[in-house]
Amino acid sequence: MSIKQKIYDYIKSYQTIIIHRHLRPDMDAIGSQYGLALTIKENFPGKDVYVVGDVNDMVYQAKMDDIPNERYQNALAIICDVAVSRMVSDERYALAKDLIIIDHHQNDTDIESVTLFYRDSTYASASEMIVDFIKQFHLRVTPEAATYLYGGMVTDTGRFLYLNNASKTFELASYITNFNPSFQDFYDFIYTETLQKRLTKNLFSSFEITPNNVAYRKNDAELIQKSGLEFQAISRGMVNQMAGIKEIPIWANFTEDVENNLIVGEFRARGIVIVDIAKKYGGGGHNMACGASLKDWDEVELVLKDLDERAKEYAKNTR
Repeated sequence: MSIKQKIYDYIKSYQTIIIHRHLRPDMDAIGSQYGLALTIKENFPGKDVYVVGDVNDMVYQAKMDDIPNERYQNALAIICDVAVSRMVSDERYALAKDLIIIDHHQNDTDIESVTLFYRDSTYASASEMIVDFIKQFHLRVTPEAATYLYGGMVTDTGRFLYLNNASKTFELASYITNFNPSFQDFYDFIYTETLQKRLTKNLFSSFEITPNNVAYRKNDAELIQKSGLEFQAISRGMVNQMAGIKEIPIWANFTEDVENNLIVGEFRARGIVIVDIAKKYGGGGHNMACGASLKDWDEVELVLKDLDERAKEYAKNTR
């Protein structure tokens, strides 16, 4: 029996299903979580389905549920788009009777008592995994669910720039569009911003460069407060301010998280695998788009040293 069949059978057998995803969600985390929840509700209307976790300006129109601990009793918990315990939003998944993880990253899981661990890094997004699941079991999909799932696919691929298996991704993107997602509303949400936010981006337009052309920024707490922007809008939102420069093969954005006493690093590359460096520091992600939570600015320097060495190796091998 395939793991997708097993997941389907678990979903079918449980009355209460609670869906989690990672902290500080991006659109793929929200898309896979909310798209799956809406799809389960559509196909199994008698079930009690909840979504939980922190919120930010990436949740689109999704609403999280505020549920008591007792709701987890005899429930199925599903975690989407993450497999590392410290990155899961709402640790109460441990209270559920059974636990399923659905993730497209390359990380192993350190979560205990996982019933099913469905990991497949050939998918470019967790939303793509959910769409494939929907397709296999011929599930009904509402336009709202299709919007979230399509949105997760679009954003986690960088508008289809980062692809692991292009033919599969485009096939599944085409499939989910059959269910009439709200393209224009979603694009307006994700790709337009206020004038004030656009002007504020000037605070993050400069960057430094290592000896081997790794571009990087260090965003400290003072700058974050001055900008007035949400943490995620700076950490993940500003990393690609350094993208698209011919001489820069790797770029990184380091943002101070005072609340959790760490530095969040976002790493990107063009044609160079760097996920092993993220994993070295307890992080992970995609081959060329990944990140890690770092202890302090000294550890940031160690990461920069490793990224610089990787850029040096790449330059040497491409001469």
